[in-house]
Amino acid sequence: MKNDAFKLNFDCCLAEMENNLNYNPHVLFHEYKRFYESECFLEALGILKYLLNKGFPSAEFEMGQHYYYGSEKLVVSQDYLKAFHCFSAAAENGHAEALYYQGQMLLYGTGVVLDINQGLSSLNIAAIEGVNKAIDRLGKIYHYGYCDISPDNRKAEYYYRTAVNNGYPPSMFNLALLLENQYRFEEAYELIIQSAIRGYMDAVNYSMSTYK
Repeated sequence: MKNDAFKLNFDCCLAEMENNLNYNPHVLFHEYKRFYESECFLEALGILKYLLNKGFPSAEFEMGQHYYYGSEKLVVSQDYLKAFHCFSAAAENGHAEALYYQGQMLLYGTGVVLDINQGLSSLNIAAIEGVNKAIDRLGKIYHYGYCDISPDNRKAEYYYRTAVNNGYPPSMFNLALLLENQYRFEEAYELIIQSAIRGYMDAVNYSMSTYK
């Protein structure tokens, strides 16, 4: 619920923005989070939009996610093209996870022109930066193949294991499926259990239906 204290704080933030061009964007982004968590959504959106196009990648990425998934709370409609622009702006300023979304959208032509080579390039950079979603996605591409990319179990296992070593539950499950196809059942079972223990629901459901 909105309250007078947060409304006053928002007004103070606006005044600070108008009077001080060097206002710390990290502080302002923290204020956005506080307003959002306090259900002051209009104020939160106002601060977030103010931070756009100012070289602050966390704001660009956050707005990109709101456009990508849509946000009823902020009254932001799903718009893949706007999401792509936000992710690209964040990626240009060094936001690794934004590179993952940029790569995904280019790879599958989600709201933008399909560009497999550029999509893979973005995913690879994100993977090098340690983004587990990107590492796992590359594993899936080589696991199942995609367009002109043929399945390659060795590459798939390499990417999955990299994410597994980072503690990423979806890759534990995906690697288990890969290993099961190679009759490496004992190792696959251990990975599925590890993934399920960490709360990954695909692994939970699979273990319940397969290992009764």
